[in-house]
Amino acid sequence: MTQYPSFALLQNTGGDMNFQTDSQALHLQEWLNSGVDEEIIALNVRSPSGTVPYEYLLYSPKISRRNDGRLRDRDLKKYQHIELGGWWCNGVDPLNNYALMMWGCFKPDHPRRDRQKIHKFIKYEHPFREETRAFFLLVPNRIWVKVSLRSGIPITEEDLQHPGGFWHWVWRHNVPVTIVEGVKKAGALLTTGYAAIAIPGVNAGYRTPQDEYGTPIGKPYLIPDLKHFATQGRQVNICFDQDNKPETVQRVRTEWH
Repeated sequence: MTQYPSFALLQNTGGDMNFQTDSQALHLQEWLNSGVDEEIIALNVRSPSGTVPYEYLLYSPKISRRNDGRLRDRDLKKYQHIELGGWWCNGVDPLNNYALMMWGCFKPDHPRRDRQKIHKFIKYEHPFREETRAFFLLVPNRIWVKVSLRSGIPITEEDLQHPGGFWHWVWRHNVPVTIVEGVKKAGALLTTGYAAIAIPGVNAGYRTPQDEYGTPIGKPYLIPDLKHFATQGRQVNICFDQDNKPETVQRVRTEWH
């Protein structure tokens, strides 16, 4: 199975901090408090700061730039808070030979205010002007074994040797999957032996065709990441936080049935 760098090495690729910084310690503790295995954290979470977060969030060719290729001042100002650091998580891309996915999630240590809801802050940032995707976290072998035991589906030597590792095994053998909202929840479920796929919001697992005015013009369809795992005979569970607001409950039921 492919070997991945340690937590400390991953951190050093994301900024000039070392493993012992207060920021990293806080990020690690946040994930541990969510019930995520420390090895899963080590494989998937980085703590970038300075200009590095711009590379994670502002890479889209759809972003308007100056003639010299530099980001426009309005976008630099909008995202200047990310220079103060935060944690980044992406996972692998099942649609690109299980290479590390470019798309991911950045949780800034000092979030910006939401212009449309001025009393709220934007807790999580995703790549600007890019369509949302799903999270497929890297897992250590012992977690892979735990998922195998829970699902009753064995791991073959061929599976272990395949560069796609755990997620190729999940796809190939129709291992049951659980869709959750939020990448830390996926980490927590993987820790307990469930093959969990995270989406960044309850509406982020599908798209609805729209005209130029934003009016729906067709039926909703699954995002490609989820469609890839929507194979015949696979058990798919949807696990979202319970919300007591009737309108929220009804909206989620309507949109996922």
